[in-house]
Formats: sequence, C-alpha cells, structure tokens
Amino acid sequence: MIVYGPVPSWRLGNSLGVDLIEARKGFSKSCTFDCIYCQLGHKGIRKVKPKKMPILRSDIVVLTKRVRETKPDYITFSGQGEPTLNLSLGDAAQKIRKITDVPIAVLTYSSLINLRKVRENLNACDLVIAKIDAGTQSLFKKINRPCKGITITKIIQGLTKIKTKMAVQTLLFSCGRLTNADDKAIKGLIKVYKKINAAKPIRIFLGTAYRPAGSDKVKGVSKDKLKKIALQIRKETGITVVHYEQHDPKSVSRKLGPEELKDNLLELLKRRPCTEKEISTRFSDKDIKGLLSRSVEQKRLKIKDNFYVLR
Repeated sequence: MIVYGPVPSWRLGNSLGVDLIEARKGFSKSCTFDCIYCQLGHKGIRKVKPKKMPILRSDIVVLTKRVRETKPDYITFSGQGEPTLNLSLGDAAQKIRKITDVPIAVLTYSSLINLRKVRENLNACDLVIAKIDAGTQSLFKKINRPCKGITITKIIQGLTKIKTKMAVQTLLFSCGRLTNADDKAIKGLIKVYKKINAAKPIRIFLGTAYRPAGSDKVKGVSKDKLKKIALQIRKETGITVVHYEQHDPKSVSRKLGPEELKDNLLELLKRRPCTEKEISTRFSDKDIKGLLSRSVEQKRLKIKDNFYVLR
C-alpha cells in the first residue's frame, strides 16, 4: 500500500491517494483493462483474478501522518491499477475509519463487480466512482480493451447491486475515427445510465482527455461540446451530471525535507501526470521550480503537453 498526494481532483477536491496495487518494477500498471486513453501508458500487467494483499500497520501509520499533515477532502483508492484486484480493500477501509472521519472513495473500472466479495469491499467505502465509457460491447472492447470474459452487461448488472453511494464516470474522447462522443455513442451511454439509475440512484461525472494519454492520437472534446453533452444527458435522464471544468485547486503546505519531497513528488507522478501549477499547490511552501528543473535535467521526468510525467 502506497500513500500519495493529495491529488487535485475536479471531482473530489484534495484527494489523498491510496494505491492498493502498486505495479511491479518495470511496469506502469496492473489492471483488468488497457484503455486506449490511459495516462499511465500501455506497459502494464493484465490481471483478472483478485487476491488478498495485506494492509500493514506501518502503512496505516504513514496514512495517519499524511492525513494529519494535508487535511484531505477524500481518501481515494486509486493508483497504478484496478484497486478491486486487492481483496483487502474492505479491510483497508475499515482500518482507515478507525483513524479518521475523512470520507473514503474508490475509483474502479467495475470489471470485477460481478464478484460478491468485490461488491462487499466496495460497499465498505463512502463513494464508489465506477467507470463506464461505452454503452455497447463492441465499443467497450475498442475503448477499454478488457481482459477476456469481461463484458459491459456483467458490469451493468453488478453496479445495480452496489449498496453504498455511487457515481458513474465517463471519459469522452476521440482517437482517429474511434470516439464515444458522437450521437450514437451518447445515446448508448444514456441507455446505460438510465438502467443503472433505475435500480440505484447515481450521479454522473463527465470528463474528457485533458492529460497526456498513452497515444498522441487521443484528443479530448472541447469545453463547449462537453457542456452540451452534459446538458443533453441531464435532460434525457433526469440524473445530476457534473462535467470537467478547470479550477484552481486548494494549496497544501507540508513539512518535508529535500529527499522526502523528491520521493513524494515521484510517487505522485507515477500515478498522475501533473502541470507545474498543480504540483506547486501540492507542495506550496517548497522550491518546486528548482526540483522540477533538476529532475528533468537528471532525466527522471520529462514534459509532455505542459504536464510533467515520469520517464
């Protein structure tokens, strides 16, 4: 278990990340999907069988310290892979509740949602943010590129059985001729939203590809188009839709020495490309410009589309 951030999240404010998977050395992720737009690239390990990975007392000590220092709005299970691959997710949530009343969220691709134990783990959290990018199996396979046996039908069925608070997240984009932002794809998504909402009231988080992706061909939709689609979905479903908008995140001041600062920065960028402005708010009292410049010179980081990413 690795604690990172807090990340500046347009959905969750200052979101303190907890990575329950952490990719094996030499790989960028461990996941059930290999989404065409993935910000972690495509050098990953594909897994479909969840297992228990222990939550150590020392992990909780680190988390307790970080919560006290940063005062996050949410603690979020996310990172270098699909968090539900760790069957200790529910245990981690219970241990976190003993040290803080900060709400717990989980970002999931919902790929293992048909498993009862996975649903029990998710129900231990305050908010499940479930990824759905397509309304049909053919488009789902092209966009999310799931492991064999994972279907959009199973995902929808599983999500209707979640008991805790839930939001469905969709990322709109285009990649050459492939897109989920045209009229046909949006109509398919609206059908899915309605089906889930009929069984389990949801919110919709509508995002777009604004950070560097695994392919340079991936493009986000415009601000106006995103807003127009959000209004269309809300009108046709009656569901609250929150769409991505740029905003200035809250600043976080922390007591870190030079080596700890560097380690914290690298752990953050392993999981989330960030702009200099975003990074500066994470360490608002530090010489971030100097650290970033040195890290680029030392070839630890590179700049892509104004975002800092790991080499």
